[in-house]
Amino acid sequence: MSYQEALSDGIKIGKDSKGFNVYYPPCHICGESVQSWGYSSQKTYTCKECKVIRNELRKEELSDLRKVDKESKLNEALVRISKVSDIIKYESAIDRVRKHLGKANWFESTEEIMVALELIRHGIRAHHQVKVLKFRVDFVLPDEKIILEIDGKPFHGADRKSYEQERDQAIISMFGDEWDVIRISTDHINKNVTRLIQAVKAVKKSRQKYRASFNGKLPKWYSDTAVRKR
Repeated sequence: MSYQEALSDGIKIGKDSKGFNVYYPPCHICGESVQSWGYSSQKTYTCKECKVIRNELRKEELSDLRKVDKESKLNEALVRISKVSDIIKYESAIDRVRKHLGKANWFESTEEIMVALELIRHGIRAHHQVKVLKFRVDFVLPDEKIILEIDGKPFHGADRKSYEQERDQAIISMFGDEWDVIRISTDHINKNVTRLIQAVKAVKKSRQKYRASFNGKLPKWYSDTAVRKR
């Protein structure tokens, strides 16, 4: 079928080293011949050079779309913050965040943007979306020795809790026992992000007290929720 169609369409036909037919239909973009071991008049053929150019253009288009989406999330973050604080206080932080909106993996949620703005406003040094082992953490605060995770909809169940504990322990093993993985829910961030720094420091201080009683490490039974209930 390929052979007859190629003849009918005037497609160049050759032979490979084993005597099989090789077809050379034109690239639909530039017109250069494309080597193919089959031919169909219904198929579109693209040369390697044009594929590279096309893929690069698609990446640029996707990057632009993501940046527009993140710009929308930034605007939404500012609306939420303005309900609890004077947005003028965040002008410098807004400029810094906007410069990095196009960066891959950064600022994927409105809450991440809100946290970044709050950290920058308070002059807290932070690294965003850091690869640790096979995981990726939201924020690393080196001066405070804190890994800050922004948790969305909570997951319930022993399996999920066990996974998070193993994940946190693996991350801490890379940074050191003096480090903490602190999780803040998106609900708390949206309710009043200006309380973020105070809440994180309070958790850190509470854990330090327990560490002092357990040779510098938190006991396995420890949880922030359990401690708050005491």
